[in-house]
Amino acid sequence: MPPRLVSVAILIYWSIAAFWLLTWEVLPELSLGYPPDLRSISAASDDSTPVAWTIDVIDDPRHPEVRRTVGRATTASTRLPDRGVELTSLVVFDAGELLKRLPLASNPEVRLTISSAYRVDPKGNLQSFDMKVSTDDSDDGLFTVEGRLKGAMMHVTSKGMVSVLDRKMSFPYEPRGVVSDALRPFDRLPGLHVGQHWDTRMINPFTGAVDVVRVEVKRRGFIDWNGEAVSAFEVDQHAGPMTSKAWVRLDGVILRQEVPLPLLNMVLERAPDAASPNPAGEGIEAP
Repeated sequence: MPPRLVSVAILIYWSIAAFWLLTWEVLPELSLGYPPDLRSISAASDDSTPVAWTIDVIDDPRHPEVRRTVGRATTASTRLPDRGVELTSLVVFDAGELLKRLPLASNPEVRLTISSAYRVDPKGNLQSFDMKVSTDDSDDGLFTVEGRLKGAMMHVTSKGMVSVLDRKMSFPYEPRGVVSDALRPFDRLPGLHVGQHWDTRMINPFTGAVDVVRVEVKRRGFIDWNGEAVSAFEVDQHAGPMTSKAWVRLDGVILRQEVPLPLLNMVLERAPDAASPNPAGEGIEAP
């Protein structure tokens, strides 16, 4: 048996360690509530009108207020007969305009369209999704990605214009887990609190690769949106060395999303008028 003083010291050490573990790991999770999942996101989505977004580019990170508009996007939510939800998006931008200020870039006008549809069951589980990347000259699609839930596994199949781009993969699907693509604007992210963190799955619409993304609610501050200072949460999404950001109003409405690209940043800004026409001038359809 160790001396009494050593035993007391060990007891004090373990008490302090247990206190800090409880303080930093357990209590924050309990006090902050559950992070947003696909059920809460789909339930909070407004199915009355589509949401319009502008797609801007920041060429110089030192001057984020200087932007170029290169495209538009629209997101929508539709209630299904089985009480599930279909979340759709249509992203259209000029690839030539996007890259025109980069070294060795040419200036051809290439309108790139990325359409997607995610079908969520009444319990908040993603059942299937479809994405298609196309241009005005390729209605059949340059690249397509589809996912189908079978049991506890999500099976993903991607196809490109050449067979070398074709791939199949699968991953375990967590109940009510969020799966999305990097260029799809989310409409809402409800129930946020500073300090929350969780993992989601992010799909690259140009390769079909699926990455695990760590999401963190970093801080609460103000952003300039629609000519006003709006209180919003700043949310970081970490995928490897890349960090994208979103600014979410206190009621869960996403106002801005920033996606880093090589040598520039792409910004998706929510339009104040949710009833604005979509970028293609027509209704959003599943790919």
